[in-house]
Amino acid sequence: MTEFNNLLRSKVLKAGASAGLALAAVLTAGGSSYAAGDAQSGSFQTSDGLVVLQSAPRFISGYSLHCAEEMAKDSITGPEADRVVATKYSSARYDRAKKTWKYTGSKVVVVLNNSGYCVTAWRR
Repeated sequence: MTEFNNLLRSKVLKAGASAGLALAAVLTAGGSSYAAGDAQSGSFQTSDGLVVLQSAPRFISGYSLHCAEEMAKDSITGPEADRVVATKYSSARYDRAKKTWKYTGSKVVVVLNNSGYCVTAWRR
């Protein structure tokens, strides 16, 4: 078990994934022997019953047609949306029903799915 925790910790630290760091912390601190991942809900559950949500995406991987139309309508540029996501990812809110992340900037709101694909955006 110690070898598994050390391997997991080293891989996570190299990748810098905050969800992985949280999962590694739960695994080592809680003494759990495993964690089951659920790609649909974006969460992991340890054998102790603790649930760790996946972290919010840190960059935009693409734009839906609806998002592109809304951004054009509100004169939001790609770099402007990128800045909101890059600066607000730590305070992004997860909507379990829609399975999306909402990033609220001072002037722009951006909504991404778990893959970082921009679903919609609007100016406040």
